Amino acid sequence: MALAENAALAVVVGVVLAVILLAARPLLGRLAARNIRRRTSRVLIVVAGLLVGTAVISSSLVVGDTLSYIFLEDVYVRLGAVDELVSNEFSGQLFSFAETNFTQITADLASAGSPIDGAAPTLLKVMPVRNVAGNKGNQQITVMGLNASHEGAFGPLTTLDGRTIDTDSLGSTEVYANERAAADLNATPGQDLTLFYGTTNQTLVHATLADIVRDEGTASYERRAMLFLDLRRAQAAFNESGAINLIRISNLGGVADGAASSERVTQDLRLSIANRHLALRVQEVKADGIAQAIQIGREATELFLVMGAFGILAGVLLIVNIFVMLAEERKPELGIVRALGFLRKDLLATFALEGTFYAVVAAALGALAGLGLGYLMVYFFDRVVPHGEVVVTFHFDPASVLTAFVAGTALTWATILVASWRVSRLNIVRAIRDLPEPGTHERYRDVLIAGILLALGGVALAVWGFATNTGMGKIPGPPVVAIGLGIAAASRGWARAALTLAAAFNLVWILMPVALLNQATDNVSVAFVMTGIILVGSGILIAVFNVSEVLRGLLRRASRGAGRPVLTTGISYPMEKRFRTGMTVAMFALILFMVTLISMLQGLQASSLDSFVRQQSGGYDVIAYTTSYGEITDFRRVLQENFSEDLFLGGWNGVASASVLPAKVQAVGSNRSYDYTLWGVDNFLIRSNGYGFTSFLPSYVNESTGQREDLATREQVWLSLRYNHTLAIVDRSAAGPNQFVPDESRLRVVPGDRIRAFDAAGRAVNLTIVGVLEQALQFTSGVFVDQDVVRSAFPAEERYTAYFFQMAPTINVGAFRADVERVYFTYGLQTIDIREEVGRAFDASQQVLTLMEAYLAIGLLVGIAGLAVITLRAVVERRTQIGALRAIGFTRRMVLSVFLLEIALIAVLGVGIGMALGIVFAYKIYIVYFADIVVFTIPWDHLLLIVGLASVAAIASTAHPAIRASRIPPAEALRYIE
Repeated sequence: MALAENAALAVVVGVVLAVILLAARPLLGRLAARNIRRRTSRVLIVVAGLLVGTAVISSSLVVGDTLSYIFLEDVYVRLGAVDELVSNEFSGQLFSFAETNFTQITADLASAGSPIDGAAPTLLKVMPVRNVAGNKGNQQITVMGLNASHEGAFGPLTTLDGRTIDTDSLGSTEVYANERAAADLNATPGQDLTLFYGTTNQTLVHATLADIVRDEGTASYERRAMLFLDLRRAQAAFNESGAINLIRISNLGGVADGAASSERVTQDLRLSIANRHLALRVQEVKADGIAQAIQIGREATELFLVMGAFGILAGVLLIVNIFVMLAEERKPELGIVRALGFLRKDLLATFALEGTFYAVVAAALGALAGLGLGYLMVYFFDRVVPHGEVVVTFHFDPASVLTAFVAGTALTWATILVASWRVSRLNIVRAIRDLPEPGTHERYRDVLIAGILLALGGVALAVWGFATNTGMGKIPGPPVVAIGLGIAAASRGWARAALTLAAAFNLVWILMPVALLNQATDNVSVAFVMTGIILVGSGILIAVFNVSEVLRGLLRRASRGAGRPVLTTGISYPMEKRFRTGMTVAMFALILFMVTLISMLQGLQASSLDSFVRQQSGGYDVIAYTTSYGEITDFRRVLQENFSEDLFLGGWNGVASASVLPAKVQAVGSNRSYDYTLWGVDNFLIRSNGYGFTSFLPSYVNESTGQREDLATREQVWLSLRYNHTLAIVDRSAAGPNQFVPDESRLRVVPGDRIRAFDAAGRAVNLTIVGVLEQALQFTSGVFVDQDVVRSAFPAEERYTAYFFQMAPTINVGAFRADVERVYFTYGLQTIDIREEVGRAFDASQQVLTLMEAYLAIGLLVGIAGLAVITLRAVVERRTQIGALRAIGFTRRMVLSVFLLEIALIAVLGVGIGMALGIVFAYKIYIVYFADIVVFTIPWDHLLLIVGLASVAAIASTAHPAIRASRIPPAEALRYIE
């Protein structure tokens, strides 16, 4: 509420100040109101242009609110009343412990007065379940053993017809199923189910479905498909007598409020566990889930604000342009008012009051428009972005809308005040005669001082950046120095040469193939916005100071045709008003820069899909894995009995396996351990996989011969695992110099480093890294060793098995997957089509990027609106010039051509600068970070489509005022007074 209260206070203060000013000087208010009333149609255009910045801010906050809300609700649905979990969990695997530990812990909590209202012992297993009558099965059904006497705090199980039941009501062979499990198994009450527990020594449990319960409370735990048994029945069925593997804790308070006590309860739990020397750990699942949901909302807000930052900047430039044009247009009027006795502060106040009207109205409409824009973004997010079973519901906090309103108002106010201060410093005589302000010694001195101060500030930034190794100083420091020196030189009359050289230096500094960003500590979003502003600003400086000279040089060499007067006139006005032209070009260039980057990212993904699939698959098409621990006995014999070797590339040699162990891994000499997967690969996989390396050792010692052998090819590196069981290979995630955002929760090693992998019981192997793969793997990430290493060091019940299939080119992969899952169903074997999974992730990413492009299109509206407003104001400001042109022989068509040429010049500069810099910057990112991961390409078709649409929209928005200008009669234009 503090944010909302502060925002409301800021609005109230602003309103009070405006009221005081109006009460003290009502004349100023009447003058401001007169300017607004006599230009009603233009006011609407100005407000429409100004509200976009606020709409971007509002929509960003609203999208963040919605994502936080939906993921918070998902946490409450998945966990229900559960706030903490106590388990003997190791790398994702739940190990059983004595049920007497539960009794001891609950007694300690009661003695400590811990704020809980319930604790429940649980035995939770995941296994294949088949419904023979329904002819359907599922490899991953969660079976939960519950003690009904401890379930009161977690809510009852409720049948579909609303009856309350518990596991005490079950018969000796009966189970309940939640709605998800019943649907997955095509089961109805009374049907018999078969539960397949274990892999190596499998136990079959036969049960009858007693009833179906709603997916709510305990039955919605983690949104799983679940069966419920009495705890004693589950312990007997799964040979776990007197054992549980999970304790669920519910804190005092409701589903949402209970998390407030998590810190106290967790402290009491850990104290009890430590005092009794139990090998258990506590997880604050509810508090962690809430924190993660809030973080998702913040990251979404930041992402949309970064995407919209260039649109907001374009809105600021539009405000500056509008008020500069208003000042130019009213210059004679303002001079007369000053001659009649108005002080500079009176002019400032009049402009500020007029601007306040624009600011408040535009910010209010923009905040409301942001709600609509946010709703559209959420709507398309729901349609195009995969989000599992999370229910997407539009939601916003009124404080966010109020914050957007205040931010938009403040942004507009600040810009207006600066522009108004500039306007108030006019010379009375020159203003009445509408003459340009001359340069004075004092003004040159002020410019020189400003340039020197700016350069010194840049030096300080650069020194700080290099001293602390932060891109926040290294990125802007040298460019600020260059611009400061350029401004200082401009005070001596060398503006064009100095600022052109400064801008060229800035482009080289930002685009040189060197990483300026500190990936570990810098805020990437802030650095990205800074980089974009420096690049676009520098490009615009070069353009506005040099394009006119280039065009005039071309015109001097061109023939003296009928079009030359139009061309000369068309380029003279934009180049004479360099500040205004630069602001307008920037509105287009900023947005096109960002749109081009998004399009380039889409193009890089599209061009790299095949290579990415190849790198991820290692030459395999299908990966299969068991859902329970242990190994499938006689896997190859069963495979050969049920399938033909013609299905596989290279026959039976196209099938490989790996013994997989969830383990902890730490670098030797380090105390920090990481959750990791240990892949014990068989001889088939070692010899036939296609995984390449980014780095590896030059040689190794062959244990069978005792000789040191050279490593020159990837095949030799893989074979080294077979001949030396102390060697290991890691994927790129463990040693990624080109990983753009480092993951601090990952192991960081290079070839030659030594690591230790161990299980929950302390069994361990010491390994030396022989090679690092060229890609961070999605499906098989971890540490690769020879299969004998895993099998000899760790028991079968701690590991599961993965199988790799290289399919023949003409084989139907989908049909093979269905058949292999059917044959090995009792072992819970599940399959992944690697190309299909990568393609699905690729499509989702492309859809998100398209959504971002659509969001950025709003920023283009600012540029187009700005161009329309500027053209409209230019027609009014230049009516006398238009009359003079018509009087000396310009036809209507020539006048129209002049205006259209001006519009085209601005649009071409904006589009060209934004697109060119976007492409070059994307190439710099590619060279520095992703050169060995993706294939560089430019999606010209996509970019040209965007450019075409932007150009058509720009011409369409400015055609009406341009046509109006061409139709003004000369006599009327020459004597025109608005």
